[in-house]
Amino acid sequence: MGWSLLVPAFLAGLAAIVVPIVLHLRHREKDKPQEFPSLMFLQQLPIRTAERRRVTDIPLLLLRVLALALIALAFTRPVFSDRAATEKSKRSRAVIVMLDRSMSMSRTGLWTAATDSARKLVSSLGPDDRVALVLFDDEAEIVRPFTTDKATVLAELAKAKPSSRGTKYAAALRVARQLINRAPDATPEVVTITDLQRTGVSGVAGLDLPEGLKFSTIVVGDSVHTNASIASVEIHRLPNAQRTMLSVQARVRSRDAKSPRTVHVRLALNGRESGGKDVALPASGDVVVPFDQVLLPGGQVRGVVSIDHDALAADDSLNFAFVADDAVHLLLVLPDDAADETLFFERALAIGRAPLVRVERVRAAQLSAKMLEKASMVMLWDVGVPTGSSGAALTAWVTRGGGLVVASGRRAPTRAQESPLFPATITGSHDRLADRGGSLGQVRLDHPLFSPFRDAPAALSVARFIRYPQLQAATGSDVLARFDDGSPAMIEHRVGTGRVLLLASALETRSGDFPLQAVYLPFLQRLVLYSSGRDATTLWHSTGQSWLLPAGLKEPAVSTPEGNILRPPRDSVGATVALREAGVYSLYEGRVQGEPVALLAVNSPASESDLSTVDARELLLGVRQSAPTVGDVSDAPTNIEVESRQRLWKYLLIAAGLLLLAETFMGNRGWRGTASQLMPSQSEGTAS
Repeated sequence: MGWSLLVPAFLAGLAAIVVPIVLHLRHREKDKPQEFPSLMFLQQLPIRTAERRRVTDIPLLLLRVLALALIALAFTRPVFSDRAATEKSKRSRAVIVMLDRSMSMSRTGLWTAATDSARKLVSSLGPDDRVALVLFDDEAEIVRPFTTDKATVLAELAKAKPSSRGTKYAAALRVARQLINRAPDATPEVVTITDLQRTGVSGVAGLDLPEGLKFSTIVVGDSVHTNASIASVEIHRLPNAQRTMLSVQARVRSRDAKSPRTVHVRLALNGRESGGKDVALPASGDVVVPFDQVLLPGGQVRGVVSIDHDALAADDSLNFAFVADDAVHLLLVLPDDAADETLFFERALAIGRAPLVRVERVRAAQLSAKMLEKASMVMLWDVGVPTGSSGAALTAWVTRGGGLVVASGRRAPTRAQESPLFPATITGSHDRLADRGGSLGQVRLDHPLFSPFRDAPAALSVARFIRYPQLQAATGSDVLARFDDGSPAMIEHRVGTGRVLLLASALETRSGDFPLQAVYLPFLQRLVLYSSGRDATTLWHSTGQSWLLPAGLKEPAVSTPEGNILRPPRDSVGATVALREAGVYSLYEGRVQGEPVALLAVNSPASESDLSTVDARELLLGVRQSAPTVGDVSDAPTNIEVESRQRLWKYLLIAAGLLLLAETFMGNRGWRGTASQLMPSQSEGTAS
């Protein structure tokens, strides 16, 4: 058992016990006066007197002192509690250790300092305390749920290592809230061990955390944020008569260096050194590094640009991958009487080199599944959708992800037919010769097809269209552009994972002057890139994203940068792979051997290279505190609650009252009462 005082300041009232002690010490007994005759003949002798220094009536003094002490103690409101239960309640904690494992934590010495701090924290917990370990980057993972076995947590810490992913504190806080609900009978605490990278704070505002949750941060690292990284890489194919050369340029970024420095920048293609340059980096800023042209390798190409290592080596290299032959194989399906209608169209496509477009002219009846396997896109030039085996093959190809463009011109009213690949109904035709042709009116400039014209939308309204079919978009289709009379000019429709674009023009001079305008060439290039899916092709992706594998693979197998083999299952969207590692992923069909079907380069997010920090007090800025969803974190009753039930001060006052009554009774009994009663009469007799 233990005891405590709610208002210990009233202990000063114990000073009142000095009063009866002083009164007892200063008490003088009155002697009975005696009458004598004249003393003139007696010798006068000086008599020394001394003040009495001891108490003679100790029982009465003790009663008075004890009564005053009990009154003072009653005002302090004492409370008795079970000390063992209280101490156990105070020691029982549920500590969530959130360890930042993002790419920035791989700086020299930083990860060691972070894990050492975590071990020290876990080792300092009491035997009844529970601990949970959460590792987080752009997502959080509960490595070890609440346990009192500290050895298992320390073992998990020994196996942990930094990842290649970004930082998101919001993901860690969400997981911490979930864990709190699993420990309703303990005091929850959240301890975050991190470098407090500023870029990871986004998304924290608006989160809900239990009110009163104890949150602390252990900051590792120092105030030096110097870092150099490869920010980006660009490639250009330079074809000539004999061969195709490759031009690569990289952008190197320097942050917060004390002074400029020189670094060596290297280029490697397919594992071979292909160039290098010494570059002077500023203290802060970017430098573009163009490498000498090299012969373009064939097939799948993987490359890496790197610089000399600094404290953060993870961003000192950047991976990229591409296909050497990026030509778009366009199957142009023509009617029998097309003649030279496609002259402007084919010459416009021949001008472009990024990418190179190879056009193969075929008839509708010639389409086959084998021919479509090699095609990047198919264009139906003013012909109806093929039927029979050709139509079935085309429909299957589009459903698997192919891109189809249907250009409906003057033949459309007689050739139109019901088909899932024709996303509209032709209700007639428009002849705008009388008003010198119609023009494009409403255009969806936010669509990727029109991205080159967002800064100059007026360029699209210059072309005039003399004749075009009157279309009514099918349900589920999206109208991308309309003529000035409101009739649909371009319609997009999704079939499976593929796309179909319907144009209300055959893109030739008989239907208008569109091929004669300057906008014609950039529009065709963008049409080819969007329809073939090349607009989504990038040199690399970032960790934390997903890779949607190409359609058509029966048994896809993916080799990760660390050498693991993944066989992703399919769903309604297709097979996807989460990109968790930096490096190059290789896609195979069936067995993982030979030349890969595709390569995908992955790098850490560029934001991880920015090592600037945020103040620890801003980490929870904007976080809302709600009523706790778990049990009261202090299940043990407080001292005020215990005292309200005990009311010990009442008993102390009653005891003090009884002592005062006893003091009164004792003071008026026996020789004390007799002395007090005789003293006045004796005094009166003497006076008389």
